Amino acid sequence: MRLEVSRLFLVTLALTLSLAACGPEATPAEETELPQPEATPAEETELPQPEAAIQILEATFAHGLSEEMQPVDPSADFAPHETIYLSLRIKGRPKEGIVAARFYWQDTFVAEASVDLADVSGGVIFSIGEDTYVGYTMTHEEPFPLSEGYRAEVSYNDQPLATYAFRVVPPPQAIPSQITAVTLARGADDNYNPIDATTTFAPGEAVYLVGRGDLGLATWLQADWYVGGQLDDAGTRNLTLEENISDTGFVFYYLPEGGWPAGEHFVILTMNGVEEGRYTFTVTP
Repeated sequence: MRLEVSRLFLVTLALTLSLAACGPEATPAEETELPQPEATPAEETELPQPEAAIQILEATFAHGLSEEMQPVDPSADFAPHETIYLSLRIKGRPKEGIVAARFYWQDTFVAEASVDLADVSGGVIFSIGEDTYVGYTMTHEEPFPLSEGYRAEVSYNDQPLATYAFRVVPPPQAIPSQITAVTLARGADDNYNPIDATTTFAPGEAVYLVGRGDLGLATWLQADWYVGGQLDDAGTRNLTLEENISDTGFVFYYLPEGGWPAGEHFVILTMNGVEEGRYTFTVTP
């Protein structure tokens, strides 16, 4: 099966972010402590706390939220098509302030939502016992790329509180992905075999990066070309697997507009956002 290289990778995903619905602040008769799900708090990076800030006791990613905004099936790992849920447990019952969550993939902003703690009757927070729960639900029209580079940045009244990391991992049916061979060449045949393998090229020649490996469902590969040590965005290409393919080949190639300048250049191959190799080549007049 021949793999087709797609256009530039679209990192601006079509997303909607909404707050999960929940009930108003509990009345005294309802304030008995509910059973807590077994949850491992999300990996947290603490930031300097502003004066009089709220205190987040737990931030838990999950595969669902209860009516009380508590996490259901806690996990910081999500398949590409899964909805992402985040539950915040806030100490006490703060009466005012805006709690916002901004979601990022690497350095790319994805979506944002905020909660006004003063709007108790608006159905966006839930108090249980002495603490308050806030829930965020992020849905998306396109699958997320596999990556460990996702995070949610939580703030209170525009003051950063903490950053919580989550991951998008291969779906259960995906085979393990591994690159077994990569070669630079002047071309490639229909079976992804390199033609005239070399690391020396003329200014007007396209440089081919020809590879082979086992590629699992949802795996994505990307080639970034550096001209004289500087990234040339026009050359970035990627491909995403829509099925499991064992021992398959792939190819990326590039020729800058106006040709290659003389000197040393390189191409970086990444798989699921992780660098797999850096391949240097020389252009001679």
